Amino acid sequence: MDSPTSSEQLTNSSELIQTLLSKIEVLVNDDNADEAQPLLDALNTEIKQWCERSEGPSTEQLELIQLRINTILVKANSAKNESSKAIIKHKKSGKAIKAYKAI
Repeated sequence: MDSPTSSEQLTNSSELIQTLLSKIEVLVNDDNADEAQPLLDALNTEIKQWCERSEGPSTEQLELIQLRINTILVKANSAKNESSKAIIKHKKSGKAIKAYKAI
């Protein structure tokens, strides 16, 4: 079996990275970001390996990956903030109900 050419490795790495990013994005969109750690680890490993190859990614490819990661992070942080607000609101409601009952 022939070993993959540099061009094939580049395509395979790019496709794998895009697949991992898509899976991470789905988890974030489904409010399951906590389950993304193994995918994040795999993404990190794949990007490192790709960058260490003689025919690594171009600056443009890395910038596009970073842009996609940033977009996912914005969604994750927004969901986290909404969740925090809901928890605080719930706690305040619980305290108000207890105070009302105490009267």
